[in-house]
Amino acid sequence: MTRPTKKQKLDNCYEAYHHAKHGTRPTRKAKDGSIPTHPVVPVPELSESDVLRDCHRWLQIHRIFHNRHDCGSGDLAGAGQAVYGIKHAGDIIGILPDGRHLEVECKRGKGGRLSAGQQERMADVRATNGVYLVVHGKNELEYLMKGLI
Repeated sequence: MTRPTKKQKLDNCYEAYHHAKHGTRPTRKAKDGSIPTHPVVPVPELSESDVLRDCHRWLQIHRIFHNRHDCGSGDLAGAGQAVYGIKHAGDIIGILPDGRHLEVECKRGKGGRLSAGQQERMADVRATNGVYLVVHGKNELEYLMKGLI
């Protein structure tokens, strides 16, 4: 577990002040900056790989251009440790029919955690009019995509 940076500490203090001022509950963050995720519609409790498979099929059926995105590191051709892929990008990357960028981050059915890097990536994609979705099942993907296709 890494120690929080000075910026993270200041952000946490500001968030606590903001919520105390407005009388709301703050969101709980882990020391590593990750936040919990939960489905917004009822979904079956499936593993992340099953959720990913179902979302891939749903996008295929609706003719939305997309690809599975893998990111990792390894010894490629004996050249030493190298990182490949786009760090913190969604599990599925695609293009919506209107030309906007689409990323879908799949989490297991009962919920998961969105890392600090994934939160930054989500903010960057959304800031450029792209769509970044965190889904826990095919039903949730369908619900969130209603106004987009």
